[in-house]
Amino acid sequence: MTTCDVCGKEVHLPFKCKYCGKILCPEHRLPENHSCEQFKKTYSSRRQTPPPDDSKRRLSWDFPSEVHYEVRMPVFRAEKPSFWKNFVLRRASMLILILIFIVFIIQLIAEAALGPAYFIPGNHTTFLYYLAPSPSTLLTRPWTVLTSIFVHGGFLHMLVNTMVLFFFGPALELRIGRKKFLYLFFGAGALAAISQVLIMQLDTVVVGASGAILGVLGTLTVLAPRLPVLLFFFIPMPLWMVTLGFGALSAILVILAPGGSIANMAHLTGILVGLGYGYKLREDERKYHRQLVRQFFAPWF
Repeated sequence: MTTCDVCGKEVHLPFKCKYCGKILCPEHRLPENHSCEQFKKTYSSRRQTPPPDDSKRRLSWDFPSEVHYEVRMPVFRAEKPSFWKNFVLRRASMLILILIFIVFIIQLIAEAALGPAYFIPGNHTTFLYYLAPSPSTLLTRPWTVLTSIFVHGGFLHMLVNTMVLFFFGPALELRIGRKKFLYLFFGAGALAAISQVLIMQLDTVVVGASGAILGVLGTLTVLAPRLPVLLFFFIPMPLWMVTLGFGALSAILVILAPGGSIANMAHLTGILVGLGYGYKLREDERKYHRQLVRQFFAPWF
């Protein structure tokens, strides 16, 4: 039977001191209980040696009382909102407005420089016949049905058209997108010019963006008929009433004065083209929604 080296007591589960190597009972197993000399030597040598600066070790969960963190947040430099970049350059309607102003300035310069050679009715070599269509030059100069959209007969004519395009053009472009807006604008403008040329005298030219702009107005009327409008800037009414009234007036003037100085046939054609295109876009949108509904409920049926 194993006995304790200090008290001589028999022990069944003895302990061995890791410093002096003695066999001990549970009462004398600690170094201080059996006066371990080797432990005292080892402890005294450690006390004499000065500990290094990092001798105090912390456990992984023992954090210092004060912790200083340096957090650097990313700096996002927001660009200043630019009317020219965010509104003008991204809108086809605004670019068309700028082009109309540029063409009008070119007209003024050409009229001042050429004098009578700017436009002489019947003389197809004058300047304006290369930009605007007439019954006698439509087949030989087909590009004029598009260039005539940017040509105007005076400052007031240009001002009224650009104001209407400025208010209604971006509103429609945001709804249908840039590409569809351009298709509508130039398509309505070309068809309006052709329809007006067909009822005019041989040497009369068609100028102005009225047909194209009324095409925009007609499409917007179908998509947003209750859009509030200030007629003459002080009479409130929904958009459909404005379009209906102007369309009815144009139809009456086409019958009563088909060959007048105002292109009433072009106005009426532009409105009809815009209404037709608006109904097409609305039906396409409804078909798309119905298709989405069918795809959603298809697994259950």
